[in-house]
Amino acid sequence: MLPSRRVWFVITCAIYVIVFLGIVLPGVFDLKHAKRSYVVSKPVTRLVIDSKGTVHLDISPSHDGRVHVQRTSAISQDSRLIERHQLSGTTLTLKSSCTGSRFGVLRRCDLHYHVQAPARVALSIRLHLGIAKVHGFHGRLDFRADAGDLVGSGCSRQAYLSLGWGHIDFTDACTPAVIRGRMKAGNIVLTVPEGRYAVNATTRYGNGIQRPFENIIEDPTARNRLDLALTYGGSVIIKGVRP
Repeated sequence: MLPSRRVWFVITCAIYVIVFLGIVLPGVFDLKHAKRSYVVSKPVTRLVIDSKGTVHLDISPSHDGRVHVQRTSAISQDSRLIERHQLSGTTLTLKSSCTGSRFGVLRRCDLHYHVQAPARVALSIRLHLGIAKVHGFHGRLDFRADAGDLVGSGCSRQAYLSLGWGHIDFTDACTPAVIRGRMKAGNIVLTVPEGRYAVNATTRYGNGIQRPFENIIEDPTARNRLDLALTYGGSVIIKGVRP
């Protein structure tokens, strides 16, 4: 007796699943590893980092005023890491992304960057997913990521932070002119010098704004602004400390 149509359908589906898994899953576990390092000696006043992948980024001041980049990577065997750095005037742009035949999120592109740059550069960081640690800089900070964590400290005075989902923990040792933070859901912890600030801190759902803020006087007429908003749930903590 020949198998029924239902049996043939089940057999066909099983074959497709086996073939699919045989093609896709090796990319999750079969990885190639690489390292790269280089130095940019020309003057840099603005550093732009734009990375598409899963990124662990560490940025700290350099000891010699130059930009040092060290990168390790683990990516799918049939994927290719594309990197380029371009200096336009005194703006250095570092870009990276992975291409290949893996499907969707099953294509692995894990990157770890350790970057050292002059302490007084302006930083502009754009990540897809990952963790960014930024410490010791004296310049404007622009940060944007779809999901992940930002841990930072320095003397920025101007910081514009945007994160889809995750956690922001940022300390500005200098009284900031403006810090603007936007997040869909997560937690924002902001530490600034004590004093008067025009504070806007909102969440759409829940009671995630922990007032009164420690050592912060809320004054709508103050010149220094803290503007933090969560679209959905989460918490906002603002702390003032002695300079």
